[in-house]
Amino acid sequence: MSESLTLLKGYRSLGLKGEVRGEVPRTVDLHADRNGNCVGTYEELGATNEVVVIGDRGWVLYGDKKLESSRTFAKTYAPDQLPAVEKAIEKARGKYVEYPAREVLQYPGLNLCDLGRAFAKLPGTVSSAEEKGNPRTKGGERTVQLTHGSGGDEVSVHVPEKAGSVPHGIDFALGDAPALLELGDYDEPVRVKPPNRADIVSAEEVKGMNVSVE
Repeated sequence: MSESLTLLKGYRSLGLKGEVRGEVPRTVDLHADRNGNCVGTYEELGATNEVVVIGDRGWVLYGDKKLESSRTFAKTYAPDQLPAVEKAIEKARGKYVEYPAREVLQYPGLNLCDLGRAFAKLPGTVSSAEEKGNPRTKGGERTVQLTHGSGGDEVSVHVPEKAGSVPHGIDFALGDAPALLELGDYDEPVRVKPPNRADIVSAEEVKGMNVSVE
């Protein structure tokens, strides 16, 4: 398990696919590196959204379901704000909304884009580990679950059943939310480019989607 954690903390880039079980559960499918690049999708409440992060800038393409949920929320809880929300929705539809990267990385689940901070609290080595659960297949290879700690400090890595320490998955606490992730694309380049300027709107232009409820 120590070897697996050491490998995990040393990868220059990683593919991360799974779920973050916060107050609002989210699933993620991301590819991130330690140079501030991240690309992929996240899903919440049935809505899939695309995300791109390059250095200090980030862009989110909100899916139609996400936009419609904003409309429904405003209509129900803040009808006086509905005209502003609808105007912002039409500006955001089919466009990448541009944010400072720090705002994107604060979002639950998307904080995985910052590999250093996401895994900062994981131990580099462990003094003990136990095998839990049944072997399961990931990518055609059977794995076992090795676990250290308990409660909110419990960490599990999934390693090949036969031999080797390459982490195929990890279960740990990401802030206050349990995260269960499959890992891959170790040290593979994150192929990312900014959206075309014609496809971008600023966060300021669509701030009307942020409904305030007294």
